[in-house]
Amino acid sequence: MRPQWLIDLHEDFPGSAVVAAALDDPLMIEERDAMVGRWPAVPRSRAIVGYGTMPTMTRMRRVPRLGEAVFDDYAMLRCSFYYRHMYDLLGRTAVLVPFSALPDLPLRRMFDSDQVFIHSDTNYKLFPAGVHAIADLARWLELYDHYRDELVVVSEVVTFEREYRCFCRDGRFVCGSSYPIEPYLPVPDHVRTFAETAAARLLAHGSGMVTVDVGVGPDAAPRLVEIGGVNSWGIYGSNVADFIAAMEAEALARADL
Repeated sequence: MRPQWLIDLHEDFPGSAVVAAALDDPLMIEERDAMVGRWPAVPRSRAIVGYGTMPTMTRMRRVPRLGEAVFDDYAMLRCSFYYRHMYDLLGRTAVLVPFSALPDLPLRRMFDSDQVFIHSDTNYKLFPAGVHAIADLARWLELYDHYRDELVVVSEVVTFEREYRCFCRDGRFVCGSSYPIEPYLPVPDHVRTFAETAAARLLAHGSGMVTVDVGVGPDAAPRLVEIGGVNSWGIYGSNVADFIAAMEAEALARADL
């Protein structure tokens, strides 16, 4: 029997509507129901797959039985975890520091530049990632000062001409496309190979299903952008049937039926 899908439809997450349209019998989860803990009943005879926004998937992960539907280990998807296994794939200098330390760091000397790229350690995207002029950083730091106890990644600025999202299972490419701007293009072979290298390094740590976001610059060399999960990540131009098949295979492999 095929797994039961639990889909969190949300206007800010269009991927869930695309996946739902390709399924025969998905169960829909309303945002309000997820917030108050009203979850659909799923027979124990069926494996489960969850797909939707990170807040809903995080809540579902804490629910007995329904938690099996979420494959993502959000703690493992922090840069502070996976960088130690694949720093060489970044292709740029990057450091992890407390947000509160940023005003005291000699950033110009560290990166030999007047600009740096800053993003959150966690996939929860606590603040928008972006390039910042070091001279103007004080105003930005004040705006997001409530995250002063969080870790952030500060890196040198590199140029990507195109970025690709690669879904991988058991260290092998499943599906993917360029993102986030249309038209979505197929993933080149050398980017697939690069993504598989990154995904394979996390297998020993329990991450069998991940997305590997890869940037390609003017020199055509692939660089790791970030590692993400699969339950709350948009599929863009990926083959929907291949995505569904991989997610269902994972659900069946994990199910205790």
